[in-house]
This record gives sequence, C-alpha cells and structure tokens, in this order.
Amino acid sequence: MKHLHEKLTMKPWRVLLAGLSLALVSPLTWAAAVIQSITSSQQAGSDVVRIELSEPLALVPAGFVVQAPPRIAIDLPGVTSALGRNMVDLNQGNLRTVNVAQAGERTRLVLNLRQPTTYKAQLQGKTLILVLDPSPASSPAPVTEAKTGTATSPETVHFAEAKNAAPLALKDIDFRRGQDGAGRVVVDLPNNQVGVDIKQQGQNLVVEFVRASLPDRLKRRFDVADFGTPVQTVSATQVGDRVKLLVDARGDWEHSAYQSDNQFVLEVRRRKIDPNKLTQGPGYSGEKLSLNFQNIEVRALLQVIADFTNFNVVTSDTVTGNVTLRLKDVPWDQALDIILQAKGLGVRKSGNVLWIAPKDEINAKEKLDLEAKAQVAALEPLRTQSFQLNYTKAEEIAKGLTGTQSGSGSGGGGSTTTKILSPRGSVIYETRTNQLFVNDIPSKLEEIQQLISKIDIPVRQVLIEARIVEA
Repeated sequence: MKHLHEKLTMKPWRVLLAGLSLALVSPLTWAAAVIQSITSSQQAGSDVVRIELSEPLALVPAGFVVQAPPRIAIDLPGVTSALGRNMVDLNQGNLRTVNVAQAGERTRLVLNLRQPTTYKAQLQGKTLILVLDPSPASSPAPVTEAKTGTATSPETVHFAEAKNAAPLALKDIDFRRGQDGAGRVVVDLPNNQVGVDIKQQGQNLVVEFVRASLPDRLKRRFDVADFGTPVQTVSATQVGDRVKLLVDARGDWEHSAYQSDNQFVLEVRRRKIDPNKLTQGPGYSGEKLSLNFQNIEVRALLQVIADFTNFNVVTSDTVTGNVTLRLKDVPWDQALDIILQAKGLGVRKSGNVLWIAPKDEINAKEKLDLEAKAQVAALEPLRTQSFQLNYTKAEEIAKGLTGTQSGSGSGGGGSTTTKILSPRGSVIYETRTNQLFVNDIPSKLEEIQQLISKIDIPVRQVLIEARIVEA
C-alpha cells in the first residue's frame, strides 16, 4: 500500500514537470517569425527593402513579379505581422507602398512600384533583404557620343546567374515549330546552374551560356528556314568560357525565354499588329508575370499562379515533384502551360475553378463520366412525344431519325447514315396527319425537338410576275 501511495502521489508531480518542460521547450521549438519592421534605402542606384523578423527564415521566400500594375509579391509561410497596419508608405525611388496581407499561416507582402522591375532576395540573419533592379525609367540615361552609322550597345538581360565553378558541356541544341508559327530554340543544359545572358543585336538575338562548353558535334549552323517561323538560322560557337548562340530572325518579331529544370527555351514569334488582341485568334493573352524558382514544389508553384490569377485551383493528390523555373514577362496562361507540360499534367476549367491532375488521371475520370452517362441513359425512363410537321414529310424525318434515309428530303440535302435516336428509341409516322410519334429518353426528345424546328420550315420560293402591255 505504501508503494502504491507513493506512485499515486508522485504521478501529479511528473505530469507537472512534464508540463513545465513542454512550456520551456515550446517557445524555442514552435516560435513563429513575426514581421517587426519594413524599411527602405537606396544603395548604388538600387532600391533596397529590409524586412526585420523576430526569427530567421530557413529559406529564401518565393515570390513573383507583375508587369501591370507594376508590383512584386513575396509570400512568407508561417510568418505573422506585428506592424499593426496593412500598408507601409515608403515613397522612395521606384517604391511606392508595401501592402501587408495575412491569411491563415501565411503573410504576403506586395511592393507597389512606379515601374516594373525584377528583384533579388537574400537572408542576413533575421533580416530579409530585397534588392530591386534599377528600372529603365528611374535609371539615369547613359551619355553617349552621336556617331554616324554607329548604334548604341544593346542592353544585356541577365536571365540567370552562373553558379557552376567550372564550365560544363551543353547536352543538345534543338529547334521546333511552336504554337502560331513561333520558332523555339531548345537547349538541354548540364544542370540548372548555368548562367544565361540574352541581348538583341539588330535583327539577331544573342544568347550566351556562361561557364559552359560546346561539344564539337554542336559547333555548327542550323538552317531552320523551312520551318516557316521568323527564325532563319541558329549558329552555335565557343567564345572563351561561354557558348554563344546567334539566332537570325526576319520580319517584325518578339521573343520570350524560360527555363524548366535543365532545359532552356527561347521562343521567337511574329509580333501581333493589333495591341487590343481583337483579331489575333488563339494564343496566350494572360497578364504577364516573371517567376524565378529553384527546386520548388509543383503544388506550391501552382498555388502562386492561383493567387496571381484569382482562380480557385483544385490539385490532385497525385501531383508531386519539384521544378526549377525561370520566366520573364510571360503571360500567366503560358506559364501554367509550361508547368503542366513539364510535369505531364492536364487541366480542366469549370467557371473560375481549375482542376489540375496527371493527364492519365483526367482521361480515366472523363472515361468514367462518359460510362456513367451511358448507364444513366440506359436506365432513364422512356417517354412518348408527338411532333406535328407542317412543311416536311413525316416519313422523311422518321427515316432520318432511324438512320435509314438514303436520299434527300423535300428541301434538298445529303444522305443520312447516323441514327439520332438512342438504342432504346423508336419512331412511327402518320402520313394522313403528317405527324411523328417518338418514344425515347427525355434528352433525346429535346434534341429531336431542336432538330425539327430547324428542318420543318417553308421552302423559299421565287415569285415571277408577268404583265402584258399593249402599245
């Protein structure tokens, strides 16, 4: 009894000690970062935004760039705000304000800009630093000497930074014809750390792969004029520790570039004449954005696009994997298409809801839906409906519904070889009253009603009038 009493009296103390230990450990283990301040400054002509946090972040947060209206969005998962307001007025350089929006366990910072630009993010202890690239409108114009016949040097776009210590060989260079007659130069990279610089020289595009080498089999000139795109030739050469790709294009064109994992794609397409896109036909017309992610989960990337487009996205549980993606000034619908193609995914749209899943899963579900509809039609009760015809013979319509009509009706036309009735449907006609009696499922009866309303119409006639005039 004494031992039992000791056990019973010590148990509450053990529970209390365990509770104290959890109370001491939880602030260290479960502490969430809190935004304490947001400030800005200018350094070397660039706008720098500093976000002070109570705890250091484990990874550089993801974000995306919007061209119109110009803004940069940064998502901070597991971070809350202690600012006490949802807008911070910076009003410096290219910066206007910063909107702070908290939803659940995530806080989004939206930098409202005067001009669209890109940015670089880095972590320094408990501080997240955003360095905005100088925009053309805010940067001072360079002073150049006017010389006859000499053009100013083209601006080089640093598409991706080189992170390889030594040059690595490119795997392959390919050319394909894309949508709407666009020329696509596809380069297979050794990894996703190869630097890429892009610049335009007159009618040519120059793409340089930094710290890369070119195999002898790829040191040649590709004649691609027969593809019917603006691109005529693609030449690949080795210049120092860089691989230079010279793309010769003709006509009025524009270009875009993106990288998915170890594949870089340069797309050159004819420029659309109508800026309002009223007569351009099919193509990508979404709002442009820029994305730069290293080894990000596909589900998280789809969520970024969903937040950008205000679409509701339903992602299947079978969507997994990571992707490395670099996109600059690309319509969001094209960005989504690139992600889906890279991972073998498909999308179905219903209103403002996008369902994303592997293509095989979507095809299997659609097949099941069709089979279910067929089963419902097989079990659906039959109804009988009469149709009074005024201008067309009931016999001709009956033959058309059963697929036995071999000639044309009174109004002319071709032969009919397809049965309109369901497998359980039947039709009889009455020549005396020119009526049809159809026994079928309700959906087929409605379809037949619409068909008869288009067929049973008066034949157009020509009135010829003659007059005799006596002189």
